[in-house]
Amino acid sequence: MKIMKKMVLTTVLGCMSMSVFAAQSSETASQLHCDAGFTSIVTGDFSKAPQQTCLPTDGKLPVNIKLGQTFQLNLPANPSTGSSWALRSMPNSLMLLDMSYHNSAQCKKGMVGCGGLRSYTFEAVANGVGELKLNYGRAWEKDGWESKNIAISVKP
Repeated sequence: MKIMKKMVLTTVLGCMSMSVFAAQSSETASQLHCDAGFTSIVTGDFSKAPQQTCLPTDGKLPVNIKLGQTFQLNLPANPSTGSSWALRSMPNSLMLLDMSYHNSAQCKKGMVGCGGLRSYTFEAVANGVGELKLNYGRAWEKDGWESKNIAISVKP
């Protein structure tokens, strides 16, 4: 019974800390204007705004991540239109930890048609280079999907 209580407490605390991070990420995201999306380094120190970097618009320059680092990929999205991001593939150097969606600060309760950010949280688990490959679109309109390839470089 004690083990079960510890597991529940750990899960609740983890969810609470991710919620705090998501709220900070959402607030800070409104200050950072990146048309192609941005990355955030997850440090676990919620007293400071996360370090954020705009994604390259050409997709050729890699996003540089340190081995062992946790980072969040944040992409503009508007699921109220039926569109969503789909992670097609990722390099072996990354491990997917979490996926979430956050409405923009302008989206008030009850509003329809508001956009926000789709966030993927990864940990860099091995050195290497590769690409995150994603699609954005409506499930019933496969011909109109937007493709996004993001070069990733993980180094010590």
